[in-house]
Formats: sequence, structure tokens, C-alpha cells
Amino acid sequence: MLKVNTRFRMILSLLDRILLQVWLGWDSSRNLLSVGDPSAALEESIISILIAIARHSPTCSEAIMNCQRLVQTIVDRFTMKDQMEFYLSKIKSVTLLKALARSEKKNLMEFVDNGIFQKVTWHLYRYAFSPDHWVKLGRENCKLSSALLVEQLRFWKIYSLLSAIAGIWLDVPSFEKLIEYDILNEFAAITKEAYLVLEALTRRLPNFYSHINLRSQTAEVPGIDQETWCWGHVGPIVDLALKWTALNSDPYISKFIGWQKVINSKSVVQDLALNSILWVLSAVMHMLSSLLKVVIPEDISTLHGGHVPWLPDFVPKIGLQIIKNGFLNFSGVNGTEHSKDFAGGASFLEHLCDLRHQREHETSIASVCCLHGLVQVVVSVDELIRLANTQTHTPSHCHIPTDDEILSNGILESSIPELGNVVTTFTSLIASEWQHVQSTEMFGRGGPAPGVGVGWGASGGGFWSTTILLAQMDASLFIHLLEVSKFFPAKGLSAVEEIRFVLERICSALEVCLIVGPREKFIMDKVLDILNQVPVLKYLDISIRRFLHLNAGFKLFEWEYKEEDYLHFCTVLASHFRNRWLSVKKKVKAEGKNWCVDHKTLNGSVSLDTIQEDVEVSTMTNQGHCSTSLVVEWAHQRLPLPPHWFLSPISTINPSDFQEVAKAGLFFLLGIETISTFFPSEFHSSVQRVPVIWKLHALSVIFLGGMGVLQEEKSRDVLETLQEVYGQILDNSRFPETGEKYRVEFLNFQSEIHESYSTFMETLVEQFAAVSYGDMIYGRQVAIYLQPCVESSVRLSAWNALFNARALELLPPLDKCIGKVEGYLEPVEDDERVLEAYAKSWVCGALDKAATRGSVAYTLVLHHMSSFIFGNYTSDKILLRNKLAKSLLRDYSCKQQHKCMMVDLIRYKMDPTFQKSGQEEVLSLQMSQLEERFKLLKEACEGNSSLLSEAEKLESSCKNSMA
Repeated sequence: MLKVNTRFRMILSLLDRILLQVWLGWDSSRNLLSVGDPSAALEESIISILIAIARHSPTCSEAIMNCQRLVQTIVDRFTMKDQMEFYLSKIKSVTLLKALARSEKKNLMEFVDNGIFQKVTWHLYRYAFSPDHWVKLGRENCKLSSALLVEQLRFWKIYSLLSAIAGIWLDVPSFEKLIEYDILNEFAAITKEAYLVLEALTRRLPNFYSHINLRSQTAEVPGIDQETWCWGHVGPIVDLALKWTALNSDPYISKFIGWQKVINSKSVVQDLALNSILWVLSAVMHMLSSLLKVVIPEDISTLHGGHVPWLPDFVPKIGLQIIKNGFLNFSGVNGTEHSKDFAGGASFLEHLCDLRHQREHETSIASVCCLHGLVQVVVSVDELIRLANTQTHTPSHCHIPTDDEILSNGILESSIPELGNVVTTFTSLIASEWQHVQSTEMFGRGGPAPGVGVGWGASGGGFWSTTILLAQMDASLFIHLLEVSKFFPAKGLSAVEEIRFVLERICSALEVCLIVGPREKFIMDKVLDILNQVPVLKYLDISIRRFLHLNAGFKLFEWEYKEEDYLHFCTVLASHFRNRWLSVKKKVKAEGKNWCVDHKTLNGSVSLDTIQEDVEVSTMTNQGHCSTSLVVEWAHQRLPLPPHWFLSPISTINPSDFQEVAKAGLFFLLGIETISTFFPSEFHSSVQRVPVIWKLHALSVIFLGGMGVLQEEKSRDVLETLQEVYGQILDNSRFPETGEKYRVEFLNFQSEIHESYSTFMETLVEQFAAVSYGDMIYGRQVAIYLQPCVESSVRLSAWNALFNARALELLPPLDKCIGKVEGYLEPVEDDERVLEAYAKSWVCGALDKAATRGSVAYTLVLHHMSSFIFGNYTSDKILLRNKLAKSLLRDYSCKQQHKCMMVDLIRYKMDPTFQKSGQEEVLSLQMSQLEERFKLLKEACEGNSSLLSEAEKLESSCKNSMA
């Protein structure tokens, strides 16, 4: 115990020294490793700390590189040790150098120029040896050598250096020996990394057909090197890779990946073997996919007749290998039966889907990777075969297609039913995973992870967890499947089924947007391409019109969008979403408030007040490390998206094109809001789960851009319909599951949207008073903020802004407002500041015109003041009741023109059938009720003779009018 505590204190002391010296760039940090001979455990700990520092940020990596001779000391210790021995410190040294190289390209080139790269990867250059020789190293040495070679290959992949990779690691081994010595997983780990290196190398190959043309043009020109030797090595490498795909002929591979069908019992060893082989197959598939992509011509329009003159032999060889080994099921197309099923049952594609559902995270991730690679290979093979084909075969219903016919007609086309099942499977997965991703704890800048701010220290690991990684990989595969399937359903569906099919895919695509992180920006880009297509917008239009037809009370549109409208919307929305969410953030000095929807995230995190977080979209590329780094930087970008990201077209004010973006955004928003019409009541999309407060705020922001949107008929009707839709949602939100009759103050704009929301309200009302001329749709939006469910501070700010702008009379009547009338009247107002503001408006004459025009402002004051003074006050509110009553009586004594208003206040009552009918009427009170109210009014006078006299006059007048 004493030795453990002493070592622990030493490590802590070293940690303190390293952190201080690395951050300050002290040269003496090299002494940590160069002085003395630290124990193996201590050396490993030091290097582990340096790895963590290097991975933290580009700044930290730069600090380590600036410590002269520190890296050289680590390399010296790597080479000083016995070259044939394997140590953990060697493995970690390579990991550290790899982290430094990935952080900055110049670091990698410095390692290459100084010979450091060659020194720490020399094991990859040593002479080839047989599996028997490797096995004789012993199990522990095999494990260590495997870990070292894996790290060296990963380091090698960064540089993408082409050199001979020993065939032992690419070829299918003799599994008996590996199983006997229990080192199958170690061998497979090296093989996987070797194929991943080859995948990276294939990206450096010149395009196959461009290369052939260039070679023929420059064959006689000396000194020109087109790296022809690269293509010369492709054939043998493909042959080795295809050995791993021989599922039907290799019993060991079939057994490993189909283990659950062969052995009923389950063990960790079995899972490890399954995972290892799946990872190798995944690496093989991705290598073949990258290779095939380089074969596809860069510019198809330049091809004679639209076809390539010939194909390299490995293209059809890859396709036939997939067909013959049961990777896909070709039964059910055109009524034919053609199935070379994997393991005598389902296809390998279906088996991978089963593994995705039934196993732990690593198996699920490996199966999804393998699925993705398989789909990419098949798509590329189909594309190349199509470019080489001049005609295709059309099999009859009774004809069983041969392997060559399937290849000619298209592998995917021949397996449409199975592909549809895969899409359906991942649609369900995405529907459940996006909620888990969005529940991940998020931090504003200055949170637990400086410069990152997402998921560090969150429950379950946040964005660093395998759960999130699996969700993101599912999302990537799903979007690729949508691209492959053209997003649209197969033939044979009814009209309603077809619409439902497409709308479900649209919902899933929107959910994918909530899963992607900074590494998956390309996925978000593909989603935008998918969503912003004319056919997709047409389906949204169908959804809107069905919604209006099925819901009574909504006004049907008397116009239709034209083809050019859809095209314009596609262009505008695609440009906006990319600029808003995929562009680099750039800090600017704040010039006023930014009311974009992403000012806060839904789970309440907020930027620190001490750090200016307002940003604008920069059209420039990010400067500094991001432009030269080989890793994805989490700063200066907006992923992962907030759940309400789709509101940005109507809530991001850009003076140049705001009107056009808002019009397109209104249509898109109404379309995705009405999708639920085609699904059962229990269906809830990601759009529906966004709190209505964000949607109401977004609608309010659109009015700050001027009246242009309201002046165009189509956008005006869409905006009005959206108000009605959100009014319904608001009404449904008033009745919580707890059984309470009304929810109080659940629209907390100030605490959930922005702490200075009152400033926004003032701007909104000023605009309303200045340019709207009492426009009903604008007025309905402003009136929302007067509802009792809005927090009192915002409710008060809205009323005071309307009062100061003399705009209370511009508000529409209560029955024209958004939502049910009871939403404005219940519960009765009891906030002292709001009631006093009502009384002030009454006394100052601000309600005179409102009373004449029937404005909702007058109705609200009448209802809440009457209800509070004559029946809704508590013992602690008696003084406030008396104060309000006396204020109104004094006003009545001085302003006889307010007599009708006072009579309305005294005689105001809710119709007993209100709760059922939803209608409000002002009825004459029975004499006893009238006397009771005047009794309360006189009590409120607190003995003031002049006020009592005014109360008696008013009582006499009321009784005479009822007589």
C-alpha cells in the first residue's frame, strides 16, 4: 500500500509539472524522461499524460511540439529499447506521435523529414514472416506486437505512404493455429488496420479512365510519373480481399459471423471472434468501395455514347462474388426465386441487420459499418456495370435470373424488397435514437470542455459514448440508403400508402439532423440535398392540403403553388440552411440583440455573460488550426443542431433576402407540422416534440422583418394557418396530466428564450404600432403575449409596450385571436403589477378606443379586473382590491365618459354555459347579485365619503337601467 501511495503521489507531482511546463513551453520538460531511468509504469504514465494533453486541442499539441527535444527524447527511448521486444511504452509513444501528427500537418511532415516517422514504424518494413513464426512469439508477445502494429498502421494511414504491406496481414490465415493459440482477435486487428490503410491509399489513385487517357498522351514524354505502379498492384490486392468475402466456401468465416446460429451458448470469446471478423469484413468492403469510386469516370458527359469502353476485370469479379456468396437476397423480384442465402437461412444483409438489433454496442457498430461498406460496394458496382452496358435483360415472371443477369440488371434493382426492409429497420432505429442524442447534456462555452462544450462529463459519456457513435453511424447508413433508393417508394402502393411512405422518410431525415455531430457535417449536407427536392416539397404540399381538408375551422387555400415556386423554395432553403448551420462561426462585436432560434438550447444551457457569444456566418474558411489540421475541430461550428433548427428560415433576420427565405420557410414549416395527419395519433415526430414556445417565438420574429410576408397572399395564408396550428397546440398544453384545470405560466419566454425578452417585445410592439395599421394577423401574434400562461414579466412588458405605443386599440377582438378564448381569460389575473397596469391604462384613457372597437385589450381588462375585484381575491389581496376599486371610482368621478365602462365592469359576468359552448357574453345581473357587488365596492372605499357617494350614484344608475 505504501508503494502504491508513493507512486500515486509521484504521478500527481509529475502531472502538475508536465501541465505547467507544457502550457508554458519550458524546455526543461524534456528532463522528465531524459533524466534517470524511470520505471516502465512511470514512463507509461508520463506518455499517457502527454497523449491526453495532445488530444485536448491544437493549442496543446503545439505547446508539446514547441518543447524542444521532448519528442526526440521519446523517440530515442523507443529506439534504445530492444527492437525485437514489445513494450506498452512503445505503443503509447506511437500513439502520442500520431496524435501530434493529426493535430497539424506540419508536425507530420516534420516527423517524416527528421526520420522520426521511419524510426517508429520500422516494424512495418521488416521482412515478412509466416503465421507460424508470429505464433511462436507467444500469446502475450502476439498481443503486444498486434497492438504496436495497429498503432503503427494508424500512424502510417495519416501519411498515406504507399509501401508493400506484408501479405500475411491481408490474406485469409490458417484459422486453426490462431484459434489454438487464442490470438485470432490480435491477427484480425492488424488485418483490419491494413485494409483501412489500403482504403486511404486508394483515394490517392488517379481516376482509372483519366489515368489511362493521360498515360496514352504522355507515353513518349520522359520524366512524367503518373504512379502507374499503383494500379498495377490493385489486382492482387482485390484478389486477397475477396478471399474474406467467400462466405459460402470458407467454413471458419461463416462460423464466426454466424456464431449465434451455430452455437446456442454465448460467451465473451464468441463475441470477440464475431466482432473481429466483422471489423475485417467492414474494412475490406470500405477498401473495395473506395477503389471502385476511383474507377467511376469523373465526367460521364465526356464518354462516347455515355458508356465506358471497357471495365477492369476486378469490377465484375467483385459483383459476382457478392451475388454468389449470399450477401443479398434476390427472391421476390418479378415473382422469381433466386437465393443463395447465407448460412442456409437469411442473406448476409439480413443477418447484419439482426446483429445490429441483438448484440452489444461493438457488435452493433461493426455490423452497421459492414452494412454501409456493402451498400457502397454494390452501388459502385451497379454504376460501373450500367456505364458498360448497352442493354439490359428483362426477366419474365417465370424466369430465374442467372448471376450474370443479376449483375447486368443491377444488384440493388434485383434486391429491392430486401433493401426496403433495411430502410424500414433503420427508420425505426433513427426514430428512437435521436431522442437519446438530444438528451445528452450540453454546455455553453466555458463548460467542462473548453473549446468543445458538448457532452464532456455527461451521463453515459455524451458524444464520446458508443451509444452516440452507434446512432451517428445508423444515421449515416440511413441517409446513404435514402440516396440509393431515390427517396421514393416502389411501384404497387396505393396513393395514400405512397404519400405515407415518403412522409415517414421525411420525418426520419429530419431526425437524422438531430443525431449528426461535427464529424458528420457531410451527412447534414446530404440531408439538405434530400429534403430540398421539388418532389419532396410537393409531398409536403399534399400533406398541408389534406390537413386543411380534415380539420374543420381551417381556411382552405384558394391558390396552388407552381413548379417554379417549388424550385425557388428548394434553392432558397438549401442556401439558407447551409449558411445558417454548416458555415463556420466567426466572432463579431454585438450590434444589438440576435434573436435567432439557437440563442439557447432546449435543455436550458446558456452562454456565459462574460464571453461574447454572438456570431455571424462567415463565408471565409476557418483560419488557424482548422485549415491545416487532420482532425475535426469541434469549435467554430454549430453541430449538433438544436431540436428547433428547422425554425431558422423564419427567425433569422437577414436584410438581403429575409423575405424570400421567410416565405419558403413558412411553407416548409407548415408542411412538416402537418405530416402527422397521415399517421396514427400516437405518432410523434421530432417536429412535434419541439416546445410550442419556440415556434411562437419564431413566428413573432418574422414580423420584425417588415410587412412584406403579410402582403403576399400565399405566405399570408400560410402564416395564418400556422398561427391556428400553434393555437391548437397551445390549447392542448393547458391541460396537464396532473388533472389541473389550467396550467399557469408555462410560456416562459424570458427564462427559456432570452433573459432580455422584454426588449424583444418592445421592438415587436413598436413595429406593430408603426407599420401594421392594425393588421389582424400581426395583432393576433402580439396578443399571444397577453395570455395568463405567459410568464408575468413578459405579459407585463407586452402590455406596457402596447400602452406606450398607444396600440391597445389596434389588437383584434377576442374571438379573432389565436386559440380558444378561455386561454386569455383563465386563470384570473392576480399579479399585482399586471393589474395595476390594467388600472393605469383604464384611468389614462388608453382603453377608450379599445372599448369602442371591441379590442381584446378591453375584454381582458374587463374580465380580469371584474373577476379580481368581485370574487377572485384572497385575504392577502384585500388591500390590492381596495386600491384598484378606489382608483377606478376616482376616475369615474372625474370622467363621466367612463360611465359605460364602469357599468360594463359592474355588470360583467361569464355565461354559465361558457365552459361548454366556448362563448362569452355580458349578461344583466339579478338584483341580488348587483347589490352584492356594490356592497363589495363600498367596502373597498374604506369609508371615503366622496368615493361612497360616487358608488351610490353608480348603483342607482345601474338599477334604473335594469328596471
